Amino acid sequence: MDDDPQVFLVALGYLAKKQGMTKVDKKAGLNRESLYKALAGGGNPRFSTVNKVIKALGGLMAVA
Repeated sequence: MDDDPQVFLVALGYLAKKQGMTKVDKKAGLNRESLYKALAGGGNPRFSTVNKVIKALGGLMAVA
């Protein structure tokens, strides 16, 4: 397990690209440029942005 949040963001970006960034940005209510910046290595997105992307990908964020 990697505790680096950047690894999570890069993985989330990979999933968004696989599903199609245009599709994800519309579902998340974000513009495409903001989405790329948020999910790029070194990005520092807000929690709300990450949550919107997860929901747009059909996921659910949970704390266990």
